[in-house]
Parts: sequence; C-alpha cells; structure tokens
Amino acid sequence: MIFTVQLNESTYHGRTLSCDVSGERFADAASASAAAKAEAFDLSMQLRVAVAIRIFEDSRIYLSHIMPAPPR
Repeated sequence: MIFTVQLNESTYHGRTLSCDVSGERFADAASASAAAKAEAFDLSMQLRVAVAIRIFEDSRIYLSHIMPAPPR
C-alpha cells in the first residue's frame, strides 16, 4: 500500500502547506508518520501555529493528528 501526507495550517480545513513530505510516497505508515511528525514540528515552530497532519492510504484517511502550536 502507498501512504501520502498532507499538512494543513491550524486545522484539517486550514491552508494546505507546501512541504518536503507532501509530494512523497511512503511504503508504510510508520515511515509516513515519522516524516509527517518531523515536518509538522518544524513548521509549527516556524509558523507559531498548530499543524494538522493527515496520512492517506491510497485515497482514504488512515491517520489524523494535530501538532500543537508552541507556547508563546
């Protein structure tokens, strides 16, 4: 199965963020999750907002998670 990642600003309906992992295809969920978490953490620190992570298995949502915004 192929897994892909989508990151959004603040919520799952926020602005879709362009990032290194958004164009990649992962062979397993663990690899997709690790890459998504690392990228979401970096983006949340840079933008100072929460980042919503969605991992898709083919076209269905496999996992959703929100990386919280850093404390101000």
